[in-house]
Amino acid sequence: MKPAEAQAEVSDYWTRRAPAFDGVASHVAQAALWRDVLAVAFEAPEPKDVVDLGTGTGACALIAASLGHRVRACDGSEGMLAVARQAAEASGLDVTFEQALIEDASFAPDSADIVTLRNVLWTLPEPMGALRKARSILRPGGLVLVSDGLWSVAPQYRSTYPDALAGSLPRHDGLTEDDARAMLGEAGFGRARSWQHLFPASPYPGEVPMFVLTARKG
Repeated sequence: MKPAEAQAEVSDYWTRRAPAFDGVASHVAQAALWRDVLAVAFEAPEPKDVVDLGTGTGACALIAASLGHRVRACDGSEGMLAVARQAAEASGLDVTFEQALIEDASFAPDSADIVTLRNVLWTLPEPMGALRKARSILRPGGLVLVSDGLWSVAPQYRSTYPDALAGSLPRHDGLTEDDARAMLGEAGFGRARSWQHLFPASPYPGEVPMFVLTARKG
């Protein structure tokens, strides 16, 4: 399956799942924990320009806005963005959403202080492209935050794509922290710093090994 075809199927899959997704999502069930962890990991006591790539229902975008940052976000799934927009409105948070695939999003180079990708890399046909996009958006010294997990450890809780689609996604089984560190280095970021120790246990059912990493653009 070609990357463009895979990405279109991924977007359609999440649009179908969007109405019920937040009912079981970690960022809703443990919202306060996620907010506390990201508040520390951002290392940003003053308002910053934040871009959330592959925002889904707005997990990172809404947290960043609640912390006082200026937030823009994109996703390829119309259905997920509809939920995100509704959540932002209900919370009184100002987030600018754009329906676009990560590679097509209109964010200008050197326009963000922080870029977030939470549970995004595993579901992309070209995950390195997303990290390179993040680096291009960041200003010098800017911070990328990547969070993901080794989802194959608890298959009963994971999202399930059709076999042909799953086979076209190089990180479909998920990522380890070492995987993500290597990818960040390949994308041109500096040494990564981990933050998952701030969770008392994995925030995902099945005790999925997960990570929250940040790294800076040189």
